[in-house]
Order: sequence, then C-alpha cells, then structure tokens
Amino acid sequence: MIQEYLFTSDEHRHTVEQYAPESCEKDIYDIDNSDCWIVTYSKEGTNESSAKILSSVHSYIVNNFHPTVLSNECSAYYNKALYPHFNEFERKLRKLLYLKSALSRDAKGSALIKDLESKDFGEIFTLLFSDAQFVQGTKALVNNKTWQFTKDEILAAIEAISENTVWDNLIGKDAVPLLRSDFAKVKSFRNDIMHAHSMETAKYNEAAKLIKEINKQLDAEIGNIIGTKETVQGDSAQDFNAALGDAIRNMDEAQSIKNWQEQLIALQSSIPTIKSENLTAALTAYTKIIDSPGFKAAQQLVSSPQWDSIQRSLKGISKIQTDISPALIELQKVASSIHQAVPPELLALQQSLQAFKPDPALLELLQKLNRWQDRLSDGQDKT
Repeated sequence: MIQEYLFTSDEHRHTVEQYAPESCEKDIYDIDNSDCWIVTYSKEGTNESSAKILSSVHSYIVNNFHPTVLSNECSAYYNKALYPHFNEFERKLRKLLYLKSALSRDAKGSALIKDLESKDFGEIFTLLFSDAQFVQGTKALVNNKTWQFTKDEILAAIEAISENTVWDNLIGKDAVPLLRSDFAKVKSFRNDIMHAHSMETAKYNEAAKLIKEINKQLDAEIGNIIGTKETVQGDSAQDFNAALGDAIRNMDEAQSIKNWQEQLIALQSSIPTIKSENLTAALTAYTKIIDSPGFKAAQQLVSSPQWDSIQRSLKGISKIQTDISPALIELQKVASSIHQAVPPELLALQQSLQAFKPDPALLELLQKLNRWQDRLSDGQDKT
C-alpha cells in the first residue's frame, strides 16, 4: 500500500526528508530538468492496519505541506471496505419501500415500484427526507428578513415551521431511527465513497459504525413488515401507494421546473457571449459610417435651423398632394348639387385639380429624409 505526493519546489524538502514515520518505507525521487520531486510512503499489506498507519502519514503531509496527491491507497482501501455496506444499505432501503408498496394490494403497486426503480439514491433520499413545503417556507422566511437577525432568532423561526416528510408520514418516525436522525451523514458518506473522495481513519470508523447499525435496523423493520403482512391492507395500506405516488410526481415536477430554470439561466448567461460574423461585420461597417466626414456633416445639417425649414416645406407640399384627391371629390359633390350654371372659376379649379397628379418621388423623398433623420439621431445617441 503506497502514498505518493508531488512537490514543485524545495521549500519543504528539508522538513519532509526529516519526517520518518515508524514502520513505513520512504523514498524521494527527483524529476529531471525541473524543480519537482516526489515522496512516497509505503507499507506492506493491503489491510486495515496498514491503511491506519498510512492515513496518519497522509494527514501530516497534506495538512502541513499541501502537496499534490498522486496516490492515496489508504483512502482507496477505506472506500472499497465501505462500499459493500453502503450497497447493502441501498438495496435494503429499496426492499423496504418495495415491500410496503406491494403489500398495499392495490393496482398502483406495480407502477409505483417501477417508478422507484428508476430513481437513483439521491432522488430517493430527497423523496423520503425532504419536505418541499418546508424548504420553500424556510427560504421565504430568511429572504423576508429585513434586519440584522441573529442565529438564535432564525433557528427559533425555522423551528416554528412544520415539516412533513414522506418517511415520517408513510414509514414512521420510529422506523429505522438511526437513518431518520442521521440521513444527511449517510448521504455524505455515500457520496464520498461513490466519488472516491479522500477518506481518513476517523471518518472511516464513523461511517462503518453508522452504516452497519442502520443495516441492522433495516433488517428489523423489513422483518416487521413481512411479519405483519396479513394486516397490511385496507384504506390505510392503499394510502401508502397513493401518497408515495403523489410525492414522486411532485418531486419530478419540481425537478423539471428546476431544470427549466437552469436552462433559462444558462441561455441568459450565454447571450452576451454569442458572436456572429455577420453581426460583427455589420457593426464594423456601422462604426465606419458614423466616423466618416460625410456622416458628421449630415449630423450638423440635421441639427441646423435650415433642416427644420426644409422639412416643413416638404411636408407642406406632401400635404397638398395628399389632400388634392379628397378635395376634388368634395368639389364634384358641390358642383352636382348646384342647379344653376357652375361658375367658370370653379370649373377651372376642378379641371386643374383633375390634371394635378401627386409626385410619388416627392413622397418617397420625404419618407427617406425622415428615416435618415431617425438613423442620424440614433447615431448621435451612440456616439
């Protein structure tokens, strides 16, 4: 069994060289053409005794010198030793839930067991030991505090919020009491084992003692369920599947909402980093335009009194053109209503109006000038 540590300078080399733990072999290797070097500590035998000695070495080296850990075989030993116990725990926990569901003797049992089989350990723990309403109430309580509150004040306020977990309601507060009280530790230890986190002797001893006792309590609870199977029926039994099914659906819906929120946040955060070649080219061209002398001269023209006069004249002409057609219609109505001879002046005006055609080019020019002014104004704002 071996421990390997990488150092990148000679800062701690003298102290490390002087450190010589009993019953361990130590070797130091230099890495050619660099300031890096490796120290190893090894112990014969892959067993708990060797792991305990090397774990003490690991604590000293890491806590005092903070090197890069290349190999940590004492931690690997502890993880491997604990894995069967935690695997047994997970299988027995599922067994307990499957039995409770199946013995309810209703049509929902089979479907519910399939739902449970699809859940991983983390989801099952959330389902059993986390109350979504309690979590929401606690978050709202803390967020609504507008003063410098104390720890005791927050704890007292949280204590007043009711917590109703699936485990308490469907399994029972007194069932597997060590799991009920220490489920957070169980989850943490399991994560360390599954993800090969560093584990030292003290944590190993605590985890081993806890999980072995929980497995015994699970065995006892499973025995109670099987021993009372003839009485597990009726409305109360059917409520188990209905309540657990509702809890699974609520958890899945909450997870879906969370996933959607996370995707939305990711999308929002990615927007500032989105780059488009076309957009970049367009912005470059726009920058060149607004920096050009012609654009500067146009901006000066727009801000001058002459520009207002030009616009008023063009708008007046445009208004006359657009008003001619309705005016001509009204004149025709007047002429048709006069029973006496139509005055020559009115006839002349009518003929002139009929001959007058609005100039499309002038209307288009006015529209272009208005759009141009808008773009110039926008350019002024950005510059």
